[in-house]
Amino acid sequence: MFWCSRHSMKLAQAYSFRFVSEPLKQIILMMKNRQVGIKDIAQHAGVSTGPVDKVLNNRGGVSTATRERILNAIDELGYTPNILASRLKSSKNYTVAILMPKATNEIPYWLDHERGFSDAIQDLAPFGFQIDKYYFHQNDEGSFRQQANIVLEKNYHGIFMVPVFETETINFTNQLKPEKTPIIFFDTRILSLPEIPFIGQNSFDSGYLAAELLCKCIADTDAVLVVSLTGEHDNHLQFMNRENGFRNFFQKKDIEIIKYKNSLDIEGETKKELVALLKNHPDIKAVFVTNGIHKIASIFKQDKKYTLLGYDLISENVNYLKKGVIDFLISQNPYTQAYTGLKLFYDLLVLKKPINKTHFLPINIIMKSNLKYCTDFYE
Repeated sequence: MFWCSRHSMKLAQAYSFRFVSEPLKQIILMMKNRQVGIKDIAQHAGVSTGPVDKVLNNRGGVSTATRERILNAIDELGYTPNILASRLKSSKNYTVAILMPKATNEIPYWLDHERGFSDAIQDLAPFGFQIDKYYFHQNDEGSFRQQANIVLEKNYHGIFMVPVFETETINFTNQLKPEKTPIIFFDTRILSLPEIPFIGQNSFDSGYLAAELLCKCIADTDAVLVVSLTGEHDNHLQFMNRENGFRNFFQKKDIEIIKYKNSLDIEGETKKELVALLKNHPDIKAVFVTNGIHKIASIFKQDKKYTLLGYDLISENVNYLKKGVIDFLISQNPYTQAYTGLKLFYDLLVLKKPINKTHFLPINIIMKSNLKYCTDFYE
């Protein structure tokens, strides 16, 4: 089943309640009729109240196995502290810095994040939340460094950021450690910093899924073209991870994979070279574009010999999808990244509730036939 609604996660959680065992369901329903306390969590997890208190206040001294049991109990019982009471006791405000690429005509992907931030802050404003945004150019490491240094000069309660440049991000997070400022990554994940929570798509798995889908569209004798288009200073780890996942699927299959790589900034040259490459390789029947499929989709306009798959529901891609030029788009759920990501700071700062290290969002596959359920793009 394909999901493209920003509320799909909430629907999925409600739907999953049908599969909870009957005894547990009764406990949960009973608990919903009264305020769940630390003793309830401890009893449900089979531990004393001490470890529960440590986990709720994000302190150490609890084994991994016990911590997991307590976190499961918290989720199953639907525990939340008495937020209204805590807000009456404290008038504290929380300011979160957002460090992210600037949406441009060339890179419009980040526009949907803005909508997510706007909606989230409306919901969080009654709890004293506000945000400061710092934009850098997606392909400019110096721009990232400059904005990161400005953030470091101020005292924020949390940092929500896109770690485009790995080395600079590591330097940035190292400088924040003494203040113990909570950081959450979104959109891009850095495996060398596993201790920092992440919300977004599993890029390796999305590439694997892309390969599995295209494999069903071609014959065993056909070839597949992988197109990688990046800016001059791009250091986007997810593009590489998508390709790694894609190739991993084909490891045990006798299908030729042809690679083409060029810069996003040389659009005319890229199109000419791709036309020549396709002419020289008539066995290519499927094309996987790790980034920027809208830059090359026009060369396939009059030719449906190829199955095209790329990423992101930006307007140009959607137009090509409607025309039948692009066959599949994988959505990264940018709205949900932003909206749900800010809500994680609510859990950390207001509820004093520990959060998971990874929050992988659904890998949504959009086709022309189900585009109408993505209301932002249906006419």
